[in-house]
Amino acid sequence: MTDAFDLDAIRHELIELADRLDNLEPDAFAERLTVRERQAELREIVRNHIVAGDLLSADQVGRQIDLLKSRINAHYANRLSSMSGPSTGFGGGIEPRALHEMNRRMDVSADIEGMKKELRRLENQMAAFNSARTEEDAGE
Repeated sequence: MTDAFDLDAIRHELIELADRLDNLEPDAFAERLTVRERQAELREIVRNHIVAGDLLSADQVGRQIDLLKSRINAHYANRLSSMSGPSTGFGGGIEPRALHEMNRRMDVSADIEGMKKELRRLENQMAAFNSARTEEDAGE
């Protein structure tokens, strides 16, 4: 893919990557991470070229904010904890360094940083909408 922004090409590659993920063996962790990272890169390219706030109303931006918050919260609710897994020895559960690494990879795989960045952008967009409303109300 070239540096030129081609939404159709990106869409087709995302479809191919999704198909590739569906066909991976359950234990193909390294390849799954590579595919997820490429998906995150493509989504970032789209985010940098399309300003969704220009296309959305305040109500739609609000719904997008709620959806992103819900996805982020669900992701964190489903993270592994030190008590995950079978209990072994006095401490039981998963070794902390391995746990941290698994959670970090899960964050990358889910594109949590991208979602947080988009959430901040949408919240700023909503603040601009609210500011504009306040100024309109004050002018009436």
